[in-house]
Amino acid sequence: MADHDEIAAARRALGRHLARLRKDAGHTQHGLARLVQYGRSSVANTETGRQHPERSFWSRCDAVLRTGGVLTAEYDRIANLAHQHRHRPAPPPPDPDTAHDSGAAAAWWEHEGRIIARRSALTLTADDDARLAHLEHEVRQAIGDNERLPPATLVSRLRPLRGSVDQLMAARQHPPQRARLYTAAAHLSGLLAALALDLRAFPVARAYAAEAFDLAHAAQQPDTQAWARATQSLIAYYTGEHRDALAYAEDGLRHAGAGPHLIRLTINGQARALAHLGDRRGVHQAVDRAFALLPEHHTAGQVSTSLTLGPYCPTRAAANAATAYLVLGDTTGVIDHLTAAVAAFDAAQLRGPQALSRLDLATAHAVAGDLDQAAGLALEALSRTAEYRFESVYQRTRQFLAAARPFGRHPRLRDVADLFTELTRPGGTPP
Repeated sequence: MADHDEIAAARRALGRHLARLRKDAGHTQHGLARLVQYGRSSVANTETGRQHPERSFWSRCDAVLRTGGVLTAEYDRIANLAHQHRHRPAPPPPDPDTAHDSGAAAAWWEHEGRIIARRSALTLTADDDARLAHLEHEVRQAIGDNERLPPATLVSRLRPLRGSVDQLMAARQHPPQRARLYTAAAHLSGLLAALALDLRAFPVARAYAAEAFDLAHAAQQPDTQAWARATQSLIAYYTGEHRDALAYAEDGLRHAGAGPHLIRLTINGQARALAHLGDRRGVHQAVDRAFALLPEHHTAGQVSTSLTLGPYCPTRAAANAATAYLVLGDTTGVIDHLTAAVAAFDAAQLRGPQALSRLDLATAHAVAGDLDQAAGLALEALSRTAEYRFESVYQRTRQFLAAARPFGRHPRLRDVADLFTELTRPGGTPP
């Protein structure tokens, strides 16, 4: 039987193993802590053997560091040693050959009724199956409606689904149905995270996004994990945490493999974050990789939504590339890309991208000195989304006004600033 010193030594060895794997993967303690949703001090204390986190911590580390489960396996071995240390071995069961009386048999065997009830509990009822299919349909529909409907409208539509998710999770399903449930729940939480970001509820957005990744991890679905990391990267980007946005995108790429989210993670995650970090070369490399990944055959006029479960379309990729280049102050070719993007987003009736692409195009025109065109585009962007209150649109408007500041006496630019002030003041109403 293991003693206390042996268990303590095994825990310290596991902590040192984690430290080596972390360093080999190029993560700091702070970076790993962020990706596994633990505090930096927890990672530091675990690596030195002073803290002994639960199994989920090691499972997340295995996933982030792509170890194949070695840390979790070692944790399980140590947990078994600790269990042996705490408990004496259970007494042997009665010998069936000597258990002739009914009392001895009753003490050993479960009642057959309990076994039958347990079997029934493992069966997904027709009602549960229908609710699961309804959840999947509603989430897919809401992802398609995102950027077309006001965020508050979608939130009110999705809130009842949270109750359905909790009820289904409290039930018991076969593993395939359980994976479907966790995957749909991950998409629901990721969608709610993006909507909370639109409505400026930043702590809620971060919490929903972290939950989305945890659910995807529980479902053991790498594509969904990559999708959730892309959503976390999006939220970090718009909350000004550009290093976090890059870290989430890069971890998402490790999960993505050859799946559908490579383009989004590269162009929406990596390229834009690298632009804010001033890595011009990295931006160009990320943009080139993203465009090389675009499907050879794409249906003309089909525009992907920002949270699409499939690959990003050429229009979306071009618009994201333009945003990255504008941050770097490079407007070469941006106007042509964005003019085409505006037309495509208008045809798809995606209100958020309609406004964002106009604001980026306005910034490019302002840099080129075409102030009337720039102001007209900015006013149109704000007017189209006045009732939507997109946080991303407001942030992009501030960037436009900063770029146009040297021309602040221009009357049309003052109109943009006045409209923006009206829309963003507390209790402001659309004109």
